[in-house]
Amino acid sequence: MTTITEANIRLGMILAEAEARQSSISAEKLESRDLIPPTIDSAMAVQALAVGTIGKDVAGWKLGLNNGRPVAAPLLDLYDEVQDSTLTVPKPGAVGIEIEVCFVLAEDLPALPLGETYTRETILEAVESINLGAEFVSYRLTEENRVPFPLFLADRLANHSFVLGPAIDASVMEALALQDPSLPPLMVEAEDDVLFGAIPAHPQMDPVGPLLAYANAQNDHLGGLKRGQVITTGSLCGMIRLGEATRITARWEGIGEMDIQLPG
Repeated sequence: MTTITEANIRLGMILAEAEARQSSISAEKLESRDLIPPTIDSAMAVQALAVGTIGKDVAGWKLGLNNGRPVAAPLLDLYDEVQDSTLTVPKPGAVGIEIEVCFVLAEDLPALPLGETYTRETILEAVESINLGAEFVSYRLTEENRVPFPLFLADRLANHSFVLGPAIDASVMEALALQDPSLPPLMVEAEDDVLFGAIPAHPQMDPVGPLLAYANAQNDHLGGLKRGQVITTGSLCGMIRLGEATRITARWEGIGEMDIQLPG
């Protein structure tokens, strides 16, 4: 169990204030105040303190691996494009976008007793749908992700917001896991500019991998993996800088399409 320290509390409040003001603070200044979290567990505690101060419910999780260890960051601002063919994201401040495959949970995935583990099959049994999604990126740190990893994790892995897109067939996920070269290219465009156009690939190959790993090693302080939450596990196109773009379309021929308007 992670002990909550005064430094954890102070950093959580600083990150929550930066979120509210859409501002950033330098890692150098945080280091001078001895506020850099020393471990992943400490960073997870900071996340929870920041979320408590922000006052929003956890709508989902951004999962990944750091040197083989599963890590998680909460998604707080979630928008559902399924309800609107062209969705307007009201929250300002996004600097980048990542198109991703994500999962909507049909049931809770609680931490299991010692000696019990989830399998890939039991994880998929708990999934209601597999969807295309768009993660928007922003940083509460001046140096962005060029900081010690626990500090980047405390900053919720730079999550700004997440847009849940259309459901896709499970075969697409399996094709990604097998690195199937017959997958169609993913096209990401801003107005008339092509930002990305290539056959997509998942950073861990199998999109289920980080979810399976984290389900078996949960260490957040925000209630874990819950029914109805959206779980995303890695970008299919890397992080794309947005510049002045205000409308983004993502087209994956025969699989899914997203059309998102950003605040000007």
